[in-house]
Amino acid sequence: MSIFDYLRLNALKHPNKVALILDDNIYTYGEIFNLTKKIINNFIKYKITNKSVILLIDDNSLSHILTLLAASYLNACVVPVNDYYTKNHLKKIIDISKANYLIGDKDNCKYFKNNEKIKNFLCIDNNKNFNYFFEKNISNKIIKRKIDIEKNYIITFTSGSTANPKAIIFSQRTKIERFKLFKKLYKINNNDKLIITSPIDHSLGMRMYFVPLLTGCTFILMRKFSAELYLDMIKKYSINFSILVANQITEIVKNKKLLKKFFLKKGLVSASASLNQHIKKRILTKKINLYEMYGAAEIGTVTSFNINNEKRFIGSVGKIYDKRIKIKILSDKNRLLPYGHIGEIICKTPASFKGYLSLSNKLKLNKEFYFKDYFKTGDLGYLNDKNYLFFVGRKKNIIRRNGITIYPEDIEKELTQNQKIKEVATCSVEKDGKDNMYLFVKKEKDVNYEFIRNLCLKKLSTFQIPNHIILIDKFPKTNLGKIDKITLVKSLF
Repeated sequence: MSIFDYLRLNALKHPNKVALILDDNIYTYGEIFNLTKKIINNFIKYKITNKSVILLIDDNSLSHILTLLAASYLNACVVPVNDYYTKNHLKKIIDISKANYLIGDKDNCKYFKNNEKIKNFLCIDNNKNFNYFFEKNISNKIIKRKIDIEKNYIITFTSGSTANPKAIIFSQRTKIERFKLFKKLYKINNNDKLIITSPIDHSLGMRMYFVPLLTGCTFILMRKFSAELYLDMIKKYSINFSILVANQITEIVKNKKLLKKFFLKKGLVSASASLNQHIKKRILTKKINLYEMYGAAEIGTVTSFNINNEKRFIGSVGKIYDKRIKIKILSDKNRLLPYGHIGEIICKTPASFKGYLSLSNKLKLNKEFYFKDYFKTGDLGYLNDKNYLFFVGRKKNIIRRNGITIYPEDIEKELTQNQKIKEVATCSVEKDGKDNMYLFVKKEKDVNYEFIRNLCLKKLSTFQIPNHIILIDKFPKTNLGKIDKITLVKSLF
């Protein structure tokens, strides 16, 4: 079955069931199915085919959702990006993905109008200069066609470095396999109500979009995350299950008023970064089923566990939940390590991506990220003798000081246990052959240089003490709400 087949089946089973709530607008499965068929015919009208690569510049919107569904039927490939990308970044994405169609607002259509690689435009605004995405008087009758679920379906880009983004290729089979694993893991059924807080051009937001849609349950789509609005929507729409990135959970927990009214009947999954143990314990006092998980855009979710049931492993990110998923720990010399030894986390899963796309050396680039048939995540961690995975940090973030290995994540977790500290980031800059550690801390009431310095002396080992402490008003963030350390380092120069 294709993604379109799942949608059609859900529309036939329960056409009047609420599928999507966006900006308080309600769309049933029947309505989403009919809208998708109209968009398919509009795409055909403007010659979008199985050879088309569509650059979709859009936020969390109805047009974004319908584009992904229509493309699944036409075997077209979609390159979804949000409106926070710079024009230079978008040009690189066009070059790498070889996009030849563009769907976006009038400003983006106008800007790229003279780009020779873009053959056609569909504007999500009703603008006389461009073809209109929601064109009226389009039939919802479609011609039956064969859908190839192995073909390139979505190309998404890593957000770690906008200077050299890696293009991750997904097929429909990958997305369907991830949906099945996720649905089984968290026991999602068609009576559930889920909320999506992450950008759906990103793998995490995309996963949270496909799971409810293919399951046949209701999902509420937030355009941008706001803690207060998030909690209001949970109450208003009786939402019972959610995934939040660690920073979003921390924001709620460290605000007493927000934490007081926070509740999810079925569960909350912490994703994207390891959650501080202090924050986990606060969530557990709310009697919420809290799940910690580990994964990556390339491999999906590979470990998970319910912390409420296994509190003795509260510092871990769970264990594999399907016998087809395998995890090993690899040394710098490409040797497999035993329990308790820190090394690179490598994974094998049926939900793995198809590969990376690049302008050149595509095969070499893909091989570089594998050890045999295991994907090398670039993350450091270890397995205990019960096969629970413990995340230590990113391999590229390691700081070396006088022969000692320092993990910035250890410093950040220790400091954010203090209630006054909302956000911190540890970065390293090499100067004169030495690593200089910078500790960035968000300004708060009663948080000053002396307070931070004394906290470091009290909580950190001598070799972890930063060379410089910098207080800032606001942290730069990635599209997932994570602190953008690349931008922080650039701000030093």
